Amino acid sequence: MSSDKKFDRFGRYLILDHLVDGGMAKICRARFLGEQADKIVAIKMVQPQFSKDDSFKTMFMDEIKTTFGLLHPNIVQTYDYGLHNEQLFVAMEYCDGRNLKQFLDKLKERNFVFPVEISSYIAIQACLGLHYAHTFTDKLTGKPANIVHRDISPHNIMLTFDGAIKVIDFGIAKSETNSEATQAGTIKGKLSYLAPEYLDGLDLDPRYDLFAVGITLWEMLCSRKLFKASNDLAVLKKIQECKIPRPSSINPNVPEELDRILMKALQKDRTKRYANMEDFARELNKFLYSTYPEFNASDLSYFAKELFKEEIKEDREKLYEFGQIELRPYLDDLKHESENGTANSSSSSSSTPSAGEATQKRKALEAELDFGFDSESPASVGENHNEPTLTVKRGMPKVGGKSGGTRSRTSVKKLDFSEKTRSTKIKKVKKSEKKSSSNKMIYVAGVALIVGALAFKFMPESVMPGVANESPAVVTTEVPTQNSPEVKAERAPSSETARIKFKNFNRRKDKVYINGSLVNTDVLNTIEVPAEKNIVLRVVKPGREYYVEPNMVMTKGELKELDVMERPVALYGYLTMSRACIDGKIYFELFGEDREEELPIKERPGIPFPTTITSEGVSVEREHEVFIQRLGRGVKKSVKFTITESKVVDLCKIL
Repeated sequence: MSSDKKFDRFGRYLILDHLVDGGMAKICRARFLGEQADKIVAIKMVQPQFSKDDSFKTMFMDEIKTTFGLLHPNIVQTYDYGLHNEQLFVAMEYCDGRNLKQFLDKLKERNFVFPVEISSYIAIQACLGLHYAHTFTDKLTGKPANIVHRDISPHNIMLTFDGAIKVIDFGIAKSETNSEATQAGTIKGKLSYLAPEYLDGLDLDPRYDLFAVGITLWEMLCSRKLFKASNDLAVLKKIQECKIPRPSSINPNVPEELDRILMKALQKDRTKRYANMEDFARELNKFLYSTYPEFNASDLSYFAKELFKEEIKEDREKLYEFGQIELRPYLDDLKHESENGTANSSSSSSSTPSAGEATQKRKALEAELDFGFDSESPASVGENHNEPTLTVKRGMPKVGGKSGGTRSRTSVKKLDFSEKTRSTKIKKVKKSEKKSSSNKMIYVAGVALIVGALAFKFMPESVMPGVANESPAVVTTEVPTQNSPEVKAERAPSSETARIKFKNFNRRKDKVYINGSLVNTDVLNTIEVPAEKNIVLRVVKPGREYYVEPNMVMTKGELKELDVMERPVALYGYLTMSRACIDGKIYFELFGEDREEELPIKERPGIPFPTTITSEGVSVEREHEVFIQRLGRGVKKSVKFTITESKVVDLCKIL
């Protein structure tokens, strides 16, 4: 990065790039400037005109009071806040990832649906963070904060590339520390995630957030919005009716137990929901690990890194460039500012309106609400924390008529996240270590060459021809270079392979075989296969005939979407071996695939062979023929046997 490029400094923070530019505030990625250490943070800076408005200051400080004491792995932490150059600001934990809305949009682009187990895990972690906030007690006063988030939606749940889940944006949260209650008749938040009790005019409690988490989980499982209509009042009517379809009616991969759990969380009558977030999380957790015992939290990290592979690579390169910034001039400038009480960092050059004008603008912005209808537009991470609002009457008996609200979207920049990996000071130390290591290697190599030359001189001539053709492996393979070859090594395999993505495939129940070998799909139902080679693909679904592609050839780097068509019902018996009575191989044809298996048969209960299903759906016995080749012999022997449903045939007894 060019050394003459000037970055803006905002107090103790060096602004790296902009993430979100909103009407009231902008959110930037920044480096905290420390003498010995620094870190990446997200900093929200309120525009100067709003920073001077007393009512806005009160609203801003309400958010700070609500979140500053919260410390939980599933809630974004607040580090610092204050006023600099007449601008209110808050510095927060930087999340290296994307929000859940962006994940949903990305999956929709690639025609994927969130895996059931990952959806459940995300909901569990969000519940744990919210339960902590709901039950938080101020340690200094001993008083419960009684926090209700009130704006839970996919926009406000962050998923990091390392697999962490963070609840963000308590900007409209209700708590005991708020200076004033929400104005009557005003909805703050996203309309599609309201609970019915809000429209009934009831006081809000943690079950309001629980309903919103339920909506979010439903949308992950079904890959669509739950409450969606042509206009905002039609959405309100749907919320009032609260007719929720079971997720399994849309996504057949959703188990019945998860249906039951989710439908309880989405009850219209909040007294019939779970009592709190902890109870909801417990039920989900019990379901997750009883149904998917092999699930691990790291699965989410793999899922995220695979889904945003290209974005992560671009952002890592950008962060590496930020790591090359020489911080000393900025630290000296900060020190000079502290000593002289001046502010030399740049600030907004726009004219500042009066506090009254700022209040009018704020009220104008609050007259509108983002209903979340714009599902086709790119999702924005870190939404404007001052959501526009819609004015409606609470406790209304009926919803009808035309919408009185309009919708406004703020254009935002795409957000790329990553962790800062190194500092200039650390890099210098590493270079020094490399130089020292290189000198030692050269010295050792020199000694080795001298010893080798002496050995060569006195070596018998009969040995010398074999040595003469050898190429000495010396320093070049040992000394690390500045441009590590590891990146090329990682990319090499992908050029020799292709990928298959399965649709209509249940990773928990179904199995995939390539050339007779079992292959595990990843969390995106994707596998890697050899490119430019003929492969035989077999998909095994319980109680069905096998889906077979006997002659498949894919080009290098190709991604093939394969819709596994539903096959006819099949019932099976099994061919097995009670002992190792023969070594060799067994050959047979099944569903259009020429099979070759090792003997003795190790699979239990055995190799499945189908029975015959009559037109009435009755299973009757069926004769099969296989060919046995003993180890070391070229002749194949024909063996016929009859298979009956769920019965086992012992090959050792019929040979």
